[in-house]
Amino acid sequence: MRLLAAHADEGFTITEIGRRLRLNKATFYPMVVALTEAGWLLRDPATKTYRLGPELITLGEAASRSLPAVPLARPAMVELATELGVTCAAFTASDGVVTLADQVWDVRSTVQPLHVGLWAPVRAPYSAVFVAWDDDALHDWLGVVTPEAERRYLAAIRATRERGYVVELRMPPREPVTGTASVAALMPMDPADEPSFLLAALDKARTYAVGTIEAPVFDALRRVVISLVLVGLPGSMTGSEIDAYGQRLVAAARGVSEALRY
Repeated sequence: MRLLAAHADEGFTITEIGRRLRLNKATFYPMVVALTEAGWLLRDPATKTYRLGPELITLGEAASRSLPAVPLARPAMVELATELGVTCAAFTASDGVVTLADQVWDVRSTVQPLHVGLWAPVRAPYSAVFVAWDDDALHDWLGVVTPEAERRYLAAIRATRERGYVVELRMPPREPVTGTASVAALMPMDPADEPSFLLAALDKARTYAVGTIEAPVFDALRRVVISLVLVGLPGSMTGSEIDAYGQRLVAAARGVSEALRY
């Protein structure tokens, strides 16, 4: 479903789905049949390709009602995108995966509109905004890493807690991005460089290549229910510029958090 959501304008045959997901046809074909019968998928009889089905519209509306933070955040996202000239995205987290739930794109953004359904794993170094304020979740997020990597990750988490927002740096891709729609795949990196992906101390005079700036939205129980993410930032930013964007984002996220309490 994530594959098809990330390529909503395309259709995929059974063979193409199997190749992209690296699954044997016999394994997933019965699922495709069941999803088609339920209206979650739609099959084109001429091309024999599958797309998302109409039943998902109803399901999506129901999911939106069950996630009040996303529609509540929409006005703040519009303000951020138009004021800063970037893309402002809202991500949710569930079962170890964060997923793009909504976005507002400005023409000045340095990235094209993202596909709703983009996802990333909740594991170091990705999705730190969902675990930075929860020590138990932080332990699971770290997993099995080298002592040096753990030291640098924790330094970045401490800095994140102090300033209120996460800064992910842009890393050079190793190869063109193809296949499934993973946020992580947009910024692949050499494992040796992964600890540098999360910015720890912020030098206001230094220049950085920033990938994203992220801030949490909390519910009444102080749980992170969504993250607001600035994407499509300028190619290089000083530490002072990053902090100005970050503080503006934190203020917007705090407003959404307060709205959730009422």
